[in-house]
Amino acid sequence: MICKREGLGDLLAEGVKRASEKIGKESEKFAVHVKGQEVPMHEPRFKRSLGIGYAVSPTGADHMHNLHDTILTVRGQQLDNLAALGILEPIPLEDLGPRKVRALIYFVDWRVLDNCLLLCDFLPWNYIQKTDIVRAVTGWNTTAWELMKIGERATTMARIFNIREGFKKQDDWLPERFFHPKTSGALSKTAIDPEKLRNAIDTYYKMMGWDENGVPTREKLEELDIGWAASSL
Repeated sequence: MICKREGLGDLLAEGVKRASEKIGKESEKFAVHVKGQEVPMHEPRFKRSLGIGYAVSPTGADHMHNLHDTILTVRGQQLDNLAALGILEPIPLEDLGPRKVRALIYFVDWRVLDNCLLLCDFLPWNYIQKTDIVRAVTGWNTTAWELMKIGERATTMARIFNIREGFKKQDDWLPERFFHPKTSGALSKTAIDPEKLRNAIDTYYKMMGWDENGVPTREKLEELDIGWAASSL
């Protein structure tokens, strides 16, 4: 129905955001999305870093270019791999503080780099191995730090594109539903504190070198060697 835009499928073909705008009658409260991207199955009331990532992602509720908190909670191969990025200790699921924000930024830098390198996100290579692979294939004597900067640069340029197209600070937010617990089940006693989320997003802006409205500063653009992009702000 959706593919052929037949009947109800025509209404749903462009996503729940546009569908609710057409329906009206306060239907927007049931349209669970961020920036027009429907929220996937991964629950931010359980994985709080995902909540931050959903809110600030240039493409909305994206669970791929994001950090799943479960890899931070216990020691294992994935947390050990993060030690190369300075993430040395487990971080609780419910944490929305600076440690969680820093881990999110570093992890997403590498996820975005995978896109730039056309690598599958599910390959079991750690950060050192990826750096060695880039060196071997290109002959470029690069470092993990330089490769992380590529991811940061791409995220910042995507942010600039969104700003140019009209996105604002208020678009970096979660649907109201996640600020309330479920009525039953495993998450019936947990919800995201909106004040803590706001603080986490503000911390994210500062760590990314963006101003209080989420706009990349000229200094950050120069540091990333994309000062020319300031003309789009």
